Amino acid sequence: MDKSLNKEKKWVQTWEKAGKSLREIKKNELRSENYYSRNRHLLNDMLHYAFEHRKIRLTSGLVEMQKYFKKYHSQINKLDQKTPGENE
Repeated sequence: MDKSLNKEKKWVQTWEKAGKSLREIKKNELRSENYYSRNRHLLNDMLHYAFEHRKIRLTSGLVEMQKYFKKYHSQINKLDQKTPGENE
């Protein structure tokens, strides 16, 4: 059992180190001077796809979001106003 636990810990540590290394590699790739020129076609394809599949929205959703916040706030207030044993 102890041997199995040590293997799992080593496995986790290995992947944690790998994750740190991969993040560093990605950060360096994104910061490189020629990143855009190497990936221009991919970036352009993504932008074209987004443009072609856009949906026209008449609102930003802010008003709807505020309605949800108001509803949530009123529910929280109702819970706060109740005291233990009040409705029993």
